[in-house]
Order: sequence, then structure tokens, then C-alpha cells
Amino acid sequence: MNLKVILIPVHEQQYVFEPFYRGENKKLKIRGLGLGLPFSKMLAKAQKGYLVLKESNEQGTTFTIIVEELN
Repeated sequence: MNLKVILIPVHEQQYVFEPFYRGENKKLKIRGLGLGLPFSKMLAKAQKGYLVLKESNEQGTTFTIIVEELN
């Protein structure tokens, strides 16, 4: 599953999964605590999967979640 969100600058991409991290462009414009992506990554890990930031450009940001297939 892929989810599109706004552009994340390259210098901030390494921090997006850190709890309470809020990008410079979001701090004053968008409400939140900076817990959504860290929580999502934790949920993916609990399901033996992982969440990655695939790409971020002017069209948006794509995150990919990959989980183990159940037999």
C-alpha cells in the first residue's frame, strides 16, 4: 500500500520516523505531535514488516509498507 503526502525536504527525510519530529514547514501550519510515522513504523514492525520512505518530490511523498505474507 502506498500513501501520498506533501514534499519532505531531503535534509529532513532521515528524521521522519523519530518520535515528536516535526518538519520545519509543518511546525506552524499543520497540527500534530509528530507521532504518526513512528507509530506506523512500530505497527509494521509488530506485524513482521517495515515502513520506508520510498520517495519525496514535488508531486508528493510515497511511503511503502511491506509485511510478510501469511500462509
